[in-house]
Amino acid sequence: MKVLIVEDDRNSMRLLQHYLEKWGHQVVCATNGVEAVNRLQQENFPLIITDWIMPEMDGLELVRWVRHHGQKEYTYIIMLTSRTEKEAVVEGMEAGADDFLAKPFNSEELRARIRAGERVVRLERTLMEQNQALQLANERMKRDLEYAALIQKSLLPEHLPPLPSVTVAYRFLPCEELAGDILDVFQLEPDLLGMYVLDVSGHGVAAALLSVTLHRLLSPVLDQLSLVRRRVGEDGEIQTVSPAEVVAQLNRRFQIEESHEQYFSMIYGLLHIKEGAFTYVSAGHPGMVHLSSRGTCRLIKSPALPIGFFPDTQYEEKTLSLAPGDRLYLYSDGVVETRNNRQEQFGTSRLMQVVGRAASQPLSRSLDLLIEELARWRNNTPLEDDVSILAVEFAPQS
Repeated sequence: MKVLIVEDDRNSMRLLQHYLEKWGHQVVCATNGVEAVNRLQQENFPLIITDWIMPEMDGLELVRWVRHHGQKEYTYIIMLTSRTEKEAVVEGMEAGADDFLAKPFNSEELRARIRAGERVVRLERTLMEQNQALQLANERMKRDLEYAALIQKSLLPEHLPPLPSVTVAYRFLPCEELAGDILDVFQLEPDLLGMYVLDVSGHGVAAALLSVTLHRLLSPVLDQLSLVRRRVGEDGEIQTVSPAEVVAQLNRRFQIEESHEQYFSMIYGLLHIKEGAFTYVSAGHPGMVHLSSRGTCRLIKSPALPIGFFPDTQYEEKTLSLAPGDRLYLYSDGVVETRNNRQEQFGTSRLMQVVGRAASQPLSRSLDLLIEELARWRNNTPLEDDVSILAVEFAPQS
């Protein structure tokens, strides 16, 4: 081990150097603190043995300098002193000394204290290497999470269905890099839109993996089949699957298991544009907010179990009639469960108040106002849960 001896007494320095080199250490000597600082600025020393009383810069000042400026690796410092009073030891330890050796010293005691220093240095080096490895792993994991978050966000509807009779808008705010929420809206037939908002229990990677899996099953890509449409008959005609059957299939396929105990809530619906009818199933999901063209706002609840609890759960399909100018707001529980600094939830009443006040605003702007109100409610603190909102305005052409 490389050792720096700082001692203005030539005889003491030679004696220390003799023992240390005899024990296999590489030794560099300095006659005072200033000379020692110059050497420390050029190279690292795992162990320093310094006298206390020296000209120009004494041992106490040197110890403080080492602790303040630091080196790449931990430096173990032994102070040589003829001062044995308790106050002196306390002063040296507060400055940053690790150990003390009384002068005149005994070679066996010197060797024992150096061995103790070697053990500490090795432990510190191992700890530093493990911390560096952990930091690299964390940085790699952070990059992976950021990349995964980009992939997840790319699954959100980039181009909303260009239908003159329907306006669609959404907002998606994950509380972490990866979200357990996901939503989508897609055109299944010329006059039929499918849409859903779902919320997987928990947060992080496990919840995000399930939400992405569900997206792949639910969201059709071009003419590919999915849970929401299938081929029937000899000619292979594509048929849209009813919301009740879609949710039932998901419930049979994604039952809670002991290994992960994950479940999810969702609302899945079909908007029949010609009829102005929204047929939907809610599985343990918060209710929808229906804002009529007259400005009346109401909460539509559909109590049911989330998906994953019992394979034979029956989910009821319901239909809501929409008049021209009506709006629907589908959302995850992260909206209404957002808390302020008094731990009060935002709640459905405030949600409906904000939606009602924004009735005269464009649909997308109404979502911006809602997000701003949520931020004010939680005083701009980080989200505790994912926030997802999907809004639809029914505006048939006359």
